[in-house]
Amino acid sequence: MMKRLSIFLLFVTLVFVRTVSFGQEVPLEKTQIEVKEGTDQTKESVYEEYEEFVKVVKELQDKYVDEIKINTILVNAYRGMLSGLDPYSQYFTPEDMEDLKIETEGEFEGLGIEVIIKEGLLTVITPLLDSPAFKAGILVGDRIVKIDGESTENMTIRDAVKKLRGKLGTKITLTVVHEGDTTTTDITIERAKIHVQSIRGARIVDADYKIGYLAVTNFQENTVRDMDAAIQDLLKKGMKCLVLDLRFNPGGLLNVAVDMADKFLDHGVIVSTKGRDKTQNYVYQAHKKGTYPNFPLVVLVNNGSASASEIVAGAIKDHKRGLLLGIKTFGKGSVQSLIPVGDGKAALKLTTARYYTPSGVCIHEKGIEPHVKVPLNFAEIKALHEHLAMINIDTKINESKVNEVKGTETVLKGTVGAKEKPQYIDMQLERAIDIMKGIEVYAKRSGAP
Repeated sequence: MMKRLSIFLLFVTLVFVRTVSFGQEVPLEKTQIEVKEGTDQTKESVYEEYEEFVKVVKELQDKYVDEIKINTILVNAYRGMLSGLDPYSQYFTPEDMEDLKIETEGEFEGLGIEVIIKEGLLTVITPLLDSPAFKAGILVGDRIVKIDGESTENMTIRDAVKKLRGKLGTKITLTVVHEGDTTTTDITIERAKIHVQSIRGARIVDADYKIGYLAVTNFQENTVRDMDAAIQDLLKKGMKCLVLDLRFNPGGLLNVAVDMADKFLDHGVIVSTKGRDKTQNYVYQAHKKGTYPNFPLVVLVNNGSASASEIVAGAIKDHKRGLLLGIKTFGKGSVQSLIPVGDGKAALKLTTARYYTPSGVCIHEKGIEPHVKVPLNFAEIKALHEHLAMINIDTKINESKVNEVKGTETVLKGTVGAKEKPQYIDMQLERAIDIMKGIEVYAKRSGAP
């Protein structure tokens, strides 16, 4: 037993060099940034800690009421090590890695929510647009206190995710406390196949002023390609200005966020990352090639806009390329890397760096303040959820029916015999449209091209 543990301890002292970072597979330009490192522990003190760890493992194996496999002890130890660092660092077993692979391919079965452990509570970063959780009324910032009646107190993030997942068509009841509320609400959700569509709702929202709209729901490998196709189509339709909607976008791959920002900027820093390991220190630069025309731009953000969304929003704000409108973003400014361990089938998802906006600000746990604040109350947020869940359906109806254009939005014709609902007004989008109109009127009066 002691021999096996000694081999294990020798293994964990090795430095892992194979690292796959979320969003750093295809870096643009890498400029080293000096970061002062802390003082390392002495080898003697490290080995003393290892000895105590070995003793704890031996006591568990010898004296715990049930027999425990060494693998179970070590996996629990790894998870404990990482859970004490931050809400994002995790240990992935080979089974977890298979689940992660499925998720990043953009299609999986479940509820469709991004969760973290925040202040000891299972908390929703954001529900994915079009997901069962989104449609059922799970909101940004919801604290999940029970899953099918079982308390989530002291539950690990991986255990919670496993409970949230399940067979297609099965139901689960989440007991949640909405942000700013004190009472619990039971929400029953039916699990479904989640197909994450990065680009949705692309359309002209004002025919007179040629104002385009486009929502980006996350950052996957094909997101920039799909966005480019949608924007080129809008430009062919005469689009003169754009509303880019990053609300409820939890993020994704860093390199995709950089590529997206690069489409709107022709020079300067997009984002920089800094970590203890100098290989994590990059500066990503914008390039003139492939940049969109300099049309007026408003970016919609809210507290569900996180990580990669904040990279794009921060770059656009700092370079004064457009206006941010909505409410303060989530504030996830850290970079996680996948570090293979063992035979490469398991991995550490480890926070290895933090990112900084072009002005040098780290927005981690701070968020980005919009230029124009348009807050929504609880009822308005729920109504917005319902509206956004219908955008793709409404767009398809628009494409197949002849509609009347009134004001700033396309008024949909209901199906025959159907009871028409009052048209929803997205106040944040309407405010963005008003701003665009004002820019256009000012440009005409001042004689600007």
